[in-house]
Amino acid sequence: MLFVDRTGSQAVLVPIVQAPVIDTHCHIDLVIEAGISEETAVSEAGAAGVEAWIQIATGLKSARFNADFADRRNAARGNKIPAQAAGDEADRSASRATGASNPGPAVYWTAGMHPEAADDLSELDELLQFVRDSRERDDFVAIGETGLDYFHTKEFVENQKLSLDRHFALAKELGLPVVLHLRDDRVYDPANIQTVHDALEILDRHPGVVGVLHCYTYTEAEAQAFVDRGWFVSYSGILTFKNAKTIQQGAIRLPLECLMVETDAPFLAPLPHRGKTNQPGYVRHTLEFLARLRAEHCGEDPDTVKSTVLANSKRFIEQKHLLKRGAGG
Repeated sequence: MLFVDRTGSQAVLVPIVQAPVIDTHCHIDLVIEAGISEETAVSEAGAAGVEAWIQIATGLKSARFNADFADRRNAARGNKIPAQAAGDEADRSASRATGASNPGPAVYWTAGMHPEAADDLSELDELLQFVRDSRERDDFVAIGETGLDYFHTKEFVENQKLSLDRHFALAKELGLPVVLHLRDDRVYDPANIQTVHDALEILDRHPGVVGVLHCYTYTEAEAQAFVDRGWFVSYSGILTFKNAKTIQQGAIRLPLECLMVETDAPFLAPLPHRGKTNQPGYVRHTLEFLARLRAEHCGEDPDTVKSTVLANSKRFIEQKHLLKRGAGG
């Protein structure tokens, strides 16, 4: 992003340095299928200050895509990927000083089975073995997304619970955080939060397992039991919607130290792009909205909000290095 500086004898274009941000949940394979090219998504993400994104799996096919995609994109960065490379101010300064081209955000990735794919568990064993085989890769950061989704149908609830239990068990065995998807309804209904109760019941069988509540659409009350266990809470573009007052109240009341942002691209584009195909660069709007929200209601400095969200995202990326195998956090 550029602005015109007319303070000198000649008008010149000067880059605006934006606060860095990490998109903690993206499906770039689906973004590409929706018609946005890979290079466009990468370029626009870099222009928006996205230093990294986490490419999320929904099944075995997407997990394999993620591994290959991360290999290719990170090779363009000279394989400088973990979190210490994402956000390296010295690298950014050197790149600006030399005019070096931006190779695009670092790519991290996950492997797991989405709850809506749990109607068929025939690939679950192979998928979980893929997680085992990938655990030591520097760019592999978590297991998921997994979870419980009772919105469209409850026909396969037991399959979803079995899949979630096995994801939690493997997360504990391997010392991996979990990307957790929970959905009961299109909008929040305090009388309809069964996935939250069921997920906590299963989680209690695996003490010490941690992770992130992705695309969070409940209140701070439902999140608190997870936050107390060391979990993060990630907000998508829904946070920016005018009718999302309940979700916004949660983002105000939860501790800043547990908050992250995401796109869930290609879904749920934030304002001012609502209704369009979402992409990683749009995470900037959710971050800016969260910073304004916390400034107005919590009295927090917007820059502090942004830097803390970035630090939280890096802590999530590095979490597997801090977890003990077989013991959780």
